[in-house]
Amino acid sequence: MSKSEKKLIYVVEPSRVLSKLITTELKDNGYEVEVFSTGLEALRTIIKTTPDCILADKVLPVIDGLELCKIIKEGSSKTSIPFIIFSAEDTVFDFWTNSTGANDVISISHANFEELSKAVEKIFAYKYIETDSFFEEEKSEKEALETSLSDEEKLMYWIVDAMDKSEFYLSMVRNIIDLYEYVKKPELLVEKLFEMFYKVCDYDVIELILDNQIAKVYESGLEFMPEEVGQEFWDICKTDFEQKAKKNHTITYDTISLMNIVKSEYQKSKFESYRDFTIKAGDEFIGTLHLASCKKKIFNYKVQSSIEFIIPALGYLLQESLYHETISRSEKMLRSAFSKFVPEEIINDMLKSDDAQEQVNNNEKRNVVVLMCDIRNFTSISEINQPEDVVGFLNTYFTHMVDIVKKYGGTVDKFIGDAIMVLFGAPISYNDNAQRAVQAAIEMYGQLDQIPCSQLKFPEGVKLDIGIGIHYGDVIVGNIGSIDKTSYTVIGDTVNLASRLEGLTKLYGAKVIISEAVCKELSENMNVLLLDSVKVKGKKESVQIYRADEKALPSDFTEAYSKGFKSYSEGAFALAKPYFEKASEILPNDKATKLLLGRCNEFIVNKPENWDGAITLTSK
Repeated sequence: MSKSEKKLIYVVEPSRVLSKLITTELKDNGYEVEVFSTGLEALRTIIKTTPDCILADKVLPVIDGLELCKIIKEGSSKTSIPFIIFSAEDTVFDFWTNSTGANDVISISHANFEELSKAVEKIFAYKYIETDSFFEEEKSEKEALETSLSDEEKLMYWIVDAMDKSEFYLSMVRNIIDLYEYVKKPELLVEKLFEMFYKVCDYDVIELILDNQIAKVYESGLEFMPEEVGQEFWDICKTDFEQKAKKNHTITYDTISLMNIVKSEYQKSKFESYRDFTIKAGDEFIGTLHLASCKKKIFNYKVQSSIEFIIPALGYLLQESLYHETISRSEKMLRSAFSKFVPEEIINDMLKSDDAQEQVNNNEKRNVVVLMCDIRNFTSISEINQPEDVVGFLNTYFTHMVDIVKKYGGTVDKFIGDAIMVLFGAPISYNDNAQRAVQAAIEMYGQLDQIPCSQLKFPEGVKLDIGIGIHYGDVIVGNIGSIDKTSYTVIGDTVNLASRLEGLTKLYGAKVIISEAVCKELSENMNVLLLDSVKVKGKKESVQIYRADEKALPSDFTEAYSKGFKSYSEGAFALAKPYFEKASEILPNDKATKLLLGRCNEFIVNKPENWDGAITLTSK
């Protein structure tokens, strides 16, 4: 490198020892070096001459390295001078250093002075393009102004301009912080963002494209543009976005136009200025921002550098907004999917619960009330009707039943043909699950007359009727199934027993039969009657079963039946018989009374061995 080709480097370092070491290293690599001990001394010289590169210690007297860099990069007409900040302190890589606009930041020690030479060499080899190269006209105007100023005036001008830009940046940051209150309202957030940018640069049209499953496009100002101009602007924005999004599939766009942001009373037909910005949150691509104006020089260096300064913060703000929008969309889908089977209150509780995901995903043992409801004689009804009529009726019937289930906080687990399996206690549990289940069952039966079934034919002597069985106990609840298909459900003996109880409604002539476990959970004002003690098919242990009714049975009937059942369960069948006969006189059509009276007559003659008060049932 000849002397005329030597690059001039200004080194700003107060330590004589350190400055000598740095100077020696740089001169050995063919650079011309001039040393300054303070930032102010260096700045006074830079006003008069332009070095090829500046190396400044972070810690300097009067004007430190960070302040010197900001004055050069943000206040002077010499922003293109490469600037390297170095320090022997580990804190050199902090927020304040990174916000100065320095081209490089280096931590040095006595053992690595060559790193400075490498950094300088890299900058000269890179031949980067400074931002201000896009604003040559603006830069020339500034240089022309400076020629009329004295050195001291120029120094003050640079410092004031740098301070002005710093204050402008701070104002922009404050605005971004204020926007966080709208992070859960994407459209309002973008509207406020557009208003902020409009105050900054008075654009004519703006477009923000956000990367999502369906790309969100927010636009404003196009209402004043001829259609062909607006289309041309969109084509430019779309092409730029897709190049940066790097998707390997066709992108679908959802456009939202925001009105009354751009203030204009006449149509414009040509853009004179255009700027676009890539928005990221860390390494994640968020989207692109596009601004255009029919005025020249609207996007000056101050405007562009200010927008670039807040883009990182804006990226995280929009990232969080997109996250909330995705959550909101998922919540709407969840509500839409579950609202047919689950009451609104349960959906709200699941969404509010901190462990809602755990409730759904983890298989666990839990106490749950299971309600099984089945249509009587449905097979014979189906045989004499057209399939489409049967399906139409079932849809109407299920709608009525599910509405009642949801009213009481139950969850429809599944439809099994004409049967309905309902859960109270999963996925959300209440303190009175059993009470809710019985109240729902009573209302389900009471609403049968409200279900239209005129399109169906019924066998002779048959009408629409249902039976309901309810049991309370442990189940395994969670996602159960194969790798390919799973469903949230419950399994266990509780489910089987609830099904058996539903089947017993035919035998005992009761509309709703509940187990003792359910009965114990009910309030005293519920109308229940102990019917029998049974060992259902497949179970060795006996279960006491009760009927539940909306209205209380005649008191003399319940008194006679209860006394008869007490003697019956103790094996005193002869003593039990007259009580059942009295109960039968009061309610002649009661099937449970006739059933137990018949057993008494049989057991008086042939007393069962090892009688424990429970009858063993051999059918489901």
